Amino acid sequence: MIDPVEMTTLAVVTFLAFTIAGVTGFGGGLFVMPVLLLMMEPREAGPIIGLVQLVAAASRTGLNWEGISWPIVKRLALTSLPIAAAASYLFVVTPAPIFTRIFGVLLLIMVAQAHTPWSISKGIGLRTFLFVGAANGLVSGYLGPSGPVGAPFYLAYGLTGVAFVGTSSAGILMTQLPKIPVFAGNHLFSAQVLLISAVAGVMSFGGSLLGNRISGKLPERWFRLVVEALLVLSGIVLIIRG
Repeated sequence: MIDPVEMTTLAVVTFLAFTIAGVTGFGGGLFVMPVLLLMMEPREAGPIIGLVQLVAAASRTGLNWEGISWPIVKRLALTSLPIAAAASYLFVVTPAPIFTRIFGVLLLIMVAQAHTPWSISKGIGLRTFLFVGAANGLVSGYLGPSGPVGAPFYLAYGLTGVAFVGTSSAGILMTQLPKIPVFAGNHLFSAQVLLISAVAGVMSFGGSLLGNRISGKLPERWFRLVVEALLVLSGIVLIIRG
């Protein structure tokens, strides 16, 4: 059982992380996951981050409902739901450090590529989000956080502000739902996991509310800069964490 100091630290980090996620639409899980891994085993941290992201993503989806791009969400759902379920089973039976580092490197490449003549913004269409959904499902099911996968594509498609946050949050929500029965079926929801998830879930909800208020005041140019900076930081964290 984690002690009160660790629980307080986790609560504060979760609130700050999901406040950022409330502004950018993703990133909360990437900052909370390393803290959890310092406190407990991956088999406990994975289910906790899944439940916390479920609460946070549902909150941000509701708060930004009017901006959601439903054509994108429908395509994400077709591939992310089944693949997230399969990948979460892989999480149960295999380690993930190599995949984590590869994903971190790919994030840095995607951000850099967006500032070259070969930017993904050229010719991106709705069909692309079938592949984005598949990648979201794989990364979420296997690693936990999935938001950074889709972020460069949402930006390339032209989504910013409420549309970006609402659509990306709906995408994250769909990658978390299939993981719950898989984790439950493999008996990963212990009393400690549920208790920590409840505390962190409340903090993630509060952070989502605060982030939503801040998000509306952020100009579009700064929004893109903040998202790209968070993507770079996420890539570095994943490479180091492994």
